[in-house]
Amino acid sequence: MVITKAGRRLFPALKCKVAGLDPNAKYAFLVDVVPADDCRYKFSNCEWVVAGKADPEPPKRMYVHPESPNTGAHWMKKIISFHKLKMTNNVSDTAGYVSLS
Repeated sequence: MVITKAGRRLFPALKCKVAGLDPNAKYAFLVDVVPADDCRYKFSNCEWVVAGKADPEPPKRMYVHPESPNTGAHWMKKIISFHKLKMTNNVSDTAGYVSLS
């Protein structure tokens, strides 16, 4: 997936199903994207290879599900989808996208 300054939706969309929540309690669901290591990668000869050290990590920005907060009963009745999550490589983004570099 190529990340752009304009932002790009996560593909495939992140979906999950939850169970065992208190039906009356309020819950918020968030996505936090963290680096797996401190390397930058490029796709070369049909594989991902290390292309140097990664840039310093930008400030943390978590994506809050648009239906958060909501009751446990609400979250347990259907699959939770983060299909509206967008990622960008623009560290000064003001649209609320998750910033990656």
